[in-house]
Amino acid sequence: MIRAVQMPIDVTNLPEYPISASVRLDSHEFIAWEFRRFLQSEFRWNAEHEVKSIWFDLVQQAHEQTPVGTLPMDHARLARMVQPAVQPLHFSALANRENGVLYGWYPCVCDNGDVRLMHDTVTRVAINALSRRELNAARTDGASTQRRLVRLAETLAGLAPAIAMDPAQVRWVDCHIREAMDSDGNKKRTEDQLHGAIQACLEKVCAGFFRKPPKI
Repeated sequence: MIRAVQMPIDVTNLPEYPISASVRLDSHEFIAWEFRRFLQSEFRWNAEHEVKSIWFDLVQQAHEQTPVGTLPMDHARLARMVQPAVQPLHFSALANRENGVLYGWYPCVCDNGDVRLMHDTVTRVAINALSRRELNAARTDGASTQRRLVRLAETLAGLAPAIAMDPAQVRWVDCHIREAMDSDGNKKRTEDQLHGAIQACLEKVCAGFFRKPPKI
């Protein structure tokens, strides 16, 4: 049974929560729920409706917490998080039942040193949401990079047609420009950076850097 924390906890044997406290899901408006696992769970079959309602409310609240997917240990604070709010003593009574409002939740230690509650299913859902966010960001970055390369090739077509016709050289020029921008601290390329990259690329071409290997 998990009770409100009144004394310091020995964190030596507590599992480490896998999501950093610095990670947020502020732009995430939905969660993918493992509904079949829930429908077949002993908790769903045996818990009272009041308990299941509060339990599910806390599951939603966990995705707004720090770290994402955790809950505080304090029953009084948890009772205030539920809407409508529950009396702390009543919450503790519900939590101390065999199939209570903290069913499946257990203490863990977070990377910021806090001791909080985690739930294996909620953790998986949060990790999957973070993974999807990173994947979408990578796709967006990839599309943005492709559009930038197309625009650069169009610009190079009027300045250095031979470079514009070779995707490898276009990418090399783009990389050279990005490095120059980082070094100079500007967010938009300058004419000097563009022409400098073209000249550097032409020197690489003369040195045989882009020479294609002979076909076997």
